[in-house]
Order: sequence, then structure tokens, then C-alpha cells
Amino acid sequence: MEVLLVSAIIPVALLCFYIYKKDRHKEPPGLLISLFIFGALICVPVVIGEIIVGEIFSVEESESFVEIFINAFLSIALVEEGFKWLVTYYRGYKNREFDEVYDIIVYSVFTSLGFACIENIMYVFSYGLTTAIMRAITSVPGHASFGVLMGYFMSKAKVNGISGQKSLKSNNLFLSILVPTVFHTLFDAILSWNNDSFMIVFIIFDIAMVVYCFLIVKKMSKIQQNISSHVKTGSIKPNKDGTVYYVPTKTVVKFCPFCGRNVEGKNFCPQCGFKVK
Repeated sequence: MEVLLVSAIIPVALLCFYIYKKDRHKEPPGLLISLFIFGALICVPVVIGEIIVGEIFSVEESESFVEIFINAFLSIALVEEGFKWLVTYYRGYKNREFDEVYDIIVYSVFTSLGFACIENIMYVFSYGLTTAIMRAITSVPGHASFGVLMGYFMSKAKVNGISGQKSLKSNNLFLSILVPTVFHTLFDAILSWNNDSFMIVFIIFDIAMVVYCFLIVKKMSKIQQNISSHVKTGSIKPNKDGTVYYVPTKTVVKFCPFCGRNVEGKNFCPQCGFKVK
């Protein structure tokens, strides 16, 4: 039993540590723990919601992929990501500690992995160690990726809000639930489709999604300046589509804003590669 429990928790813990480690200005442990716990607790309303919606939109395994996609979207992905979004938005997005664009990605991933932890324990105890291994390389990174996507669009919405771009803020908040829900739906629908060739499609999709999301983490974790002050001074800007980016300053920079290394006279930080000019 102990082996099963550890095998279910380890992948979750490793991903939490990785996302936390990328944050130069660490978030309060109490806030992160609460997000993780709330993420775990939403398993109860999620199960209830999935049962209710599943009864309405249930389809047989022999149905078409389109029907399986619709079923997965309405009865699984939308319910799970919807509750994760509520926790992340009200406990993270509206929190005064959310003062850097990367913060909300940390919040959303911790919420998502709190949910994934309970789900993983349930599956591993039901189906054994083989399931633990498979979920460690598919479902757990999948939930982390959904969290990254959710936080990414929330970070854009935050910058839009400070910049006075109200319509873009609303659009990105909407995308912060729609995009992870669609990715979650594709993940479940492809995996559920009773077709051998779809397993290859699933592997390609899963790897591409995880790589893409970790590239987002790498990019956004380098923008660790205060949102309000740097948006107002123009150091952090959104493109027309709301994409957030950091504008390297043209003045003399003595220290890297990302890792703190002395970079006077240099265009790039020799420690982390951050573009300072």
C-alpha cells in the first residue's frame, strides 16, 4: 500500500517542485498549499458534476469520434477545468500576491496538481503499479499542462487589465478556461477512441502538448518583474493579441532582472541567457 501511495504522489511532487523552483520570487507557502488543497477538494463536486452531466451526454464506445469528443468536452473536461478555474481565479487571480506574470501559472498548476494527486491515488489504488507508471508520464504531466495553459491566459488578462484593454482582458479570461478544456478534451477523446492508430496520435499529441507548455513556463518564468510598475513604464507589454512580452531596457543595466548576476556592459546574462538590452 505504501509503495502505491508513494508512486502516486511522487510525479505530482516533482512537477510542483519544478514549477515552484522556476519562480525566482517565491510565493507564500501557505497560499500554494491552500491552492493544492482546494484543488484536491474539488474532486468531490467534480465527481458529482461528471455523473450528472455524463447521464445527459453519455455515448457508447462504438459511437463516432466526434460524439466521444463532445461527451469528453461536456462531461469530463469542462467540469474538471471549470472547477480548477474557479479555485485559480478566486484564490489566485484575485490575490494581492499575484504581482508577476509567472505567479498565476504557479497558482494554476498547484491547483491542477492538487486535483491530479487525488485522482492519481484513486486510479493507482484501483489498478496497481503499472497504472502509476503510465499516469506518471501521461495524465499527471497532462494536468500540469492544462494548468500552465490556464495560467498563461490569466497572466495575459492581468496585463490587459492594467493596460486598460478591457475587451482583451475578457477574451483572455474566457480563453483561460476554454483552451485547457479543449486540450483536456483532445487528451481524453484520443485516448478513449477504440482505434489502434489513434494511440500513435495520442503519443504525438501528448508529447507536443507537454513540450509546448514547458516552453511557456521557460518563457514566462523569465518575466519576473512587478506587473503594475513595469506595465506602466512600458517594460512589460502586450501585443495586439494580448501576448505578454518583456521589453529589454535601453539604459545601462548592472544586474540581470531574472537571476541577479552582474551583466554591466553585456547584452545577455552569462548565467541564464536573459536578454537585458
